[in-house]
Amino acid sequence: MNERRLVILLLISILFAGSLLLFVLDKVGVVQASHYLKFLQPKNPDKLEDTEYPAEVDKVAYQKMADKLQEKEEKIAQKEAKMQEMMDNLKNQQTEINTVKKNIDEERASLKLLAQDLTNRDKKVRDIAAKVMNMPPDKAVEMMTNWRDFDIIDVFRKMDILSEEEGVPQITPYMLTLFTPERRAEISRKMLLPPVEQE
Repeated sequence: MNERRLVILLLISILFAGSLLLFVLDKVGVVQASHYLKFLQPKNPDKLEDTEYPAEVDKVAYQKMADKLQEKEEKIAQKEAKMQEMMDNLKNQQTEINTVKKNIDEERASLKLLAQDLTNRDKKVRDIAAKVMNMPPDKAVEMMTNWRDFDIIDVFRKMDILSEEEGVPQITPYMLTLFTPERRAEISRKMLLPPVEQE
């Protein structure tokens, strides 16, 4: 009786050890247990699992990821386009600023030259006025006959200033009477105009 139990236990141990060995070899990939044990074979052998390509669920997930990635790329491209547009606008504004600055510098230079010219002209007018005051009035008027009206007016005004500085009577009213009536009237009219309306 004991020998019979021992044989049964030995058979069970061998069966268990063989099953364990077969399981380990199947997991390692040395053998396929389904070839030896029919109950491990798939129920539908015609349906083979495609391990090289993703399943439909994975394909949908990949497509969603690809769509999101494309959407992000499009947003990035739009932002880059806006940034490029802003940079172009800044460049245009910088160009306009540089142009305005250049115009201002040129205007400043022109005003400086004009101020210098006015200073030089004022000095020249003062010198001429001093010389005219020392000439006989009739000779002075004869000399100024071909001058422009505003030049005569500038010299007369400077002569009046010099007369006041030196404390002598003004001779410009008398000199004005020595011009022809038409010329005298025109000079008098222009003397009453604001400086901006003079010739």
